[in-house]
Amino acid sequence: MFPRDEQKPGQSARLISLGEVVDSKIVENETLGYFIGRVYIFLTRLGIDKNRLRFRQHLAKEMTHYAADCWDAEIETSCGWIECVGIADRSAYDLKAYSGKSRLEAHEQLSEPRDME
Repeated sequence: MFPRDEQKPGQSARLISLGEVVDSKIVENETLGYFIGRVYIFLTRLGIDKNRLRFRQHLAKEMTHYAADCWDAEIETSCGWIECVGIADRSAYDLKAYSGKSRLEAHEQLSEPRDME
């Protein structure tokens, strides 16, 4: 993993568990962590060497307007580190954008929470 706070000259990615980066809030939430894990499994099963694979968090200046957090799966090649997959937490951006353009609303205010099976 290569969190944005560690991307300074001379620094490199470090081996850290996905659970640790989620628990410490380096990765914003468990759902984003889940998809980072799925991408890791997919790429290594394709044959990508895990020692040449890293997940780099976007720097603040690289973040898109719609993302709450964003990570790239990067593979080290003879040309350097190349992005091969981008994983973005778009939060509720799409829903807010669509509902802002639409007159439709789909919600129900409940007096108390319901447990669903």
